[in-house]
Amino acid sequence: MRQTRIYEKVVDELKEHIACGSLKPGDPLPPERQLMEDMGVSRSSLREAFRVLELMGLIESIPGKGRFVRRPRGTGKEGGMPLEDEAVLELMEARRIIDPAIAVEAAKKATPADLTKMRRILSHTEEHLDSLDHRAQLDFDFHLAMAEATHNFIFSNIVKLMFNLIMTTHDRIYGLLHNKEAFLNEHRALYEAILDHDAERARSEASSHIDRVYKTLQESLALEAGRD
Repeated sequence: MRQTRIYEKVVDELKEHIACGSLKPGDPLPPERQLMEDMGVSRSSLREAFRVLELMGLIESIPGKGRFVRRPRGTGKEGGMPLEDEAVLELMEARRIIDPAIAVEAAKKATPADLTKMRRILSHTEEHLDSLDHRAQLDFDFHLAMAEATHNFIFSNIVKLMFNLIMTTHDRIYGLLHNKEAFLNEHRALYEAILDHDAERARSEASSHIDRVYKTLQESLALEAGRD
């Protein structure tokens, strides 16, 4: 079993403070020195925790002022969807624009080696479809392979950045995405469009895939927020 790193413990503790309301939206985080003393951690571990929390959309850094718990979008009211869930939906909204663009470029530029890599990932996905951890990793592998098939390093780095957030909460995200067969079939259809170098079909398949994921998460997270 993987050993929990020190910064991950800091992340978990600060997430708990935010979730229970002892740190509210807009509140400043305590000074670094105080947190280091209270948690018994080094400055480097604390700052790595801050980096992860910013990536998760839970805190924000304001130059000259410090770090604050991020306010929800829109009204700024409390008591709605948890910040962590809202950050996931914001990411998926961005992916609705980015993923189809990547699919188009991959369809235009994919080489035989790129296609072989994507096909191999699909085969592994079929073998490990029932494993949540494997499904999360293979989802990342597939979308990264598609981005690499564009032969544009910016697209590859964008996918890595997006999945950094997804992987920090992958148990929750993939636990809500129950339709494993749709996940596999949509990846397969996307691969086949890229294989045929059909850019418009690739765009359509990518849009359909991420739209379904977004709507499923939006409905599930809203339902959970309504219960709380």
